[in-house]
Formats: sequence, C-alpha cells, structure tokens
Amino acid sequence: MELRHLRYFVTVAEELHFSKAAEKLYVTQPALSKQIRALETELQVQLFDRAKQKIELTAAGVVFLETARRILLEIEQGIEKTRQVARGEIGKLKIGFTASALQTVLPEILDKFRQIYPNVELNLKEICTEDQVEALQDRQIDLGFLHPPIRDRSNSLSLHLLGEESILVAIPASHPLAALEKISFKSLANEPIIAYPRQKAPVLYEQFLQLFQQAGFVTNIVQEVKMTQTRLGLVAAGVGISFITANVQNLSHQGVVYRSLVEPFPPLQLSVAWCKDNRSPVLKEFLHSILQNKS
Repeated sequence: MELRHLRYFVTVAEELHFSKAAEKLYVTQPALSKQIRALETELQVQLFDRAKQKIELTAAGVVFLETARRILLEIEQGIEKTRQVARGEIGKLKIGFTASALQTVLPEILDKFRQIYPNVELNLKEICTEDQVEALQDRQIDLGFLHPPIRDRSNSLSLHLLGEESILVAIPASHPLAALEKISFKSLANEPIIAYPRQKAPVLYEQFLQLFQQAGFVTNIVQEVKMTQTRLGLVAAGVGISFITANVQNLSHQGVVYRSLVEPFPPLQLSVAWCKDNRSPVLKEFLHSILQNKS
C-alpha cells in the first residue's frame, strides 16, 4: 500500500464520484478505478458500494476513511515538523553565559530570539569562561557567552565579538582614594585586592597580573571571589579594592564608590563562542539573530 492509494481513496470517498475524483487528482478515471480496486484487493474488503447509480461507502469504507484521513494528517504534520527542524524553528539549544553577559546584551538577544522562534527550547546555565570552553568542546553546551582571550589549543571554537565593558575600581567609601575623581594605577601598589578567581578565567587573570608587573610592583591579592556582589560586600567591609565592569555601577552598594583609572586599561570583552563543526540548524538561526541584533 502506498500513500497515493490513501489519497486516491479519500478523494473518491469525499466526491463519491470517480470522474470528479479523477479530475481532481489529475488522473484518468480508468487508472483511478484500477488503483481503488487494487487497494480493496490488498485490504480484502469492499470499500465502495457500486451497485447504485451513485457510489457509496460501505461500512468498512467508513471505518477506513477515518483511518486514512488520520494517517495522511499525521504524515503531513510530520513532514511540516521535519521541515521546521531543518529550518531551525524547532529544537533545543544549550547556552552557557557569564554574569556579565546577563547584565548586558544577553536579555535582549534572548527576548528577540524567543519572539521569532517561540518553539525552540533554550536551556540556560551560568558558567565561567574557562568552564564554558570545556563545556563547548565536550558538547555539553552549544553556545557560550564568555570573555576572551581563551585557551583553545585544538582550535575547535569560533568566536564573535559582541562588545566590551570598561573597567572601574571599586573602593571603600572611607578610603582616601575615594576622594579622587580618577585613580592612577600606581597608587594601587600597596592595596589589598579582591580578585576574580584565577581558575575561572586563567588567561584574563594572567593579563591582570602582567599589568601590575609592568607598573613595577607585585599584586597583593588577599581574596579570590567569583560573585560580584560578594566582592563588593568585601570592599564595603574594607577588606580591599576590586576591579569591576562599568555595568556593575547599576548595582548600588552602600559603602562602595567606583572610580575610573587614569591610565588606559584593557576593557573586558564579551564574545559568543561555538564549535566550528556544530551543524545544528537551531544554532545557525540563533547566531544569525545575534548578527542581526548587533547590526
């Protein structure tokens, strides 16, 4: 039995006239009659009562009509769903992101994508940059919003720069440096520093240390803390100073002031990263929406 047999049968059952059905199906009446006979022979039942002037469905034909319609509808829906998957309109996408991404571009990107592709399931997880690189390479996530530069020794990842954030110094409000509008990097030589953990972003951490070395002094890191709010809390408590991105100023914290640096300081970059050999249609559409969003 072929799909065309089902389509032929449904059309004849709806028209109850072989000539009209043949015209609708763009086949000859003899050919259509032959196909219906073949279907009845395969099923070993009579589907139409041809004794009268106008053909009618038999009891078996009525039952089979319901079945045939359901099969054709399921196939049609299956084909459409398959096409939607191929177009990236249905599926899943596992996304890793840093806290900074969530505070900047990520909400708008996600909102616009959901409006266009509401049937795509987005699985979101906050992960530090270093862990995102590993998760991408292990296919635990499809896409990452992270901070370059990264360690990608296998050269398996593609990166697209989304933007960058300037760096500020978070200082206790009672600190003498808080009275200045801008702070010189060298004035921080003897200050205790609350830093982002080395293991979470080792490349950026090393760059940070090099900046201090180039200024002629050793970094005095007293705490390594991942959470921005926790770092700010320690700053407010007078434990030390910390470096934060400019967007954190929106998170007002009593006892903390923010100052820019006199000397040029490398901004924190935010990029989207993915595996070069990931052929997911959903990923393709998500990346396309990001490029549109940026333009």
